[in-house]
Amino acid sequence: MSDLIDELTDDPTSGASGIYIKVLNHIVLGYLKGDDLSDVVRKKAGDMISLNYLADRLQGVPLFKQREIAKELQKQVRADSSAAGIQLFKGLANSKNIILCHSNSGTVLRALEHRKNRIELIYQTQSKPGTDGRESAKAFKNNGFTVKLIADSRVSTAIKGGAVPVLGADSVTQTFFVNKIGSASIVEKALEAGITPIVVVGSEKACTEEAYGDRPKSDLFERVSLDKIRLIVGSSTYRMPRDRKRLWKMLEETSRK
Repeated sequence: MSDLIDELTDDPTSGASGIYIKVLNHIVLGYLKGDDLSDVVRKKAGDMISLNYLADRLQGVPLFKQREIAKELQKQVRADSSAAGIQLFKGLANSKNIILCHSNSGTVLRALEHRKNRIELIYQTQSKPGTDGRESAKAFKNNGFTVKLIADSRVSTAIKGGAVPVLGADSVTQTFFVNKIGSASIVEKALEAGITPIVVVGSEKACTEEAYGDRPKSDLFERVSLDKIRLIVGSSTYRMPRDRKRLWKMLEETSRK
């Protein structure tokens, strides 16, 4: 089991959401199981809050119920994606249907699938260092979107052309979200252009700042202020800072589950 969890989590291009789903799938298929499964997942979680969330859900669960928990969480991912797609539809209602994506976010891809016929163009950054932007561009194209892969230095040009940043996140807390380096600069450039960035997050990535601690440990990720962005978590949209109390309440409730 240790070798398999290493293979699934040591993946530089799939993103936290993709890795989380792969781990869930392997639990459902029976390839990942054991009395120490929670500890094994937590050991490999690192900065990935979704895997820490999974480890919490598996903690103390009898062996025969592990697949049941994983199936429940799979349903949660599907429900979140569908609901987020509706919220994203509303969030982009007044846009030119041109968006800008950064890094490789399975959460964003699944939400956009519900708006496939309405997106005119996706600008996808190369998201250096690494090749995750290229992987994301391939995934968008394979799902029927028109995609233009651009250098990270061309972000300002895309935004000036009206592209709305739609970003994923490895985590969201009361005052910041965490994503690939370069995300803070994208948010800043969008706000300067009078465009509200949209951040789409799976509910498994929501946590309090106390629970998040001093992460991220990796220098490939950065904290980005939630101020003045539109945050989508499943079926709920939070316009910050207006909805910060409602967001904080949700995070507190999530942390108690």
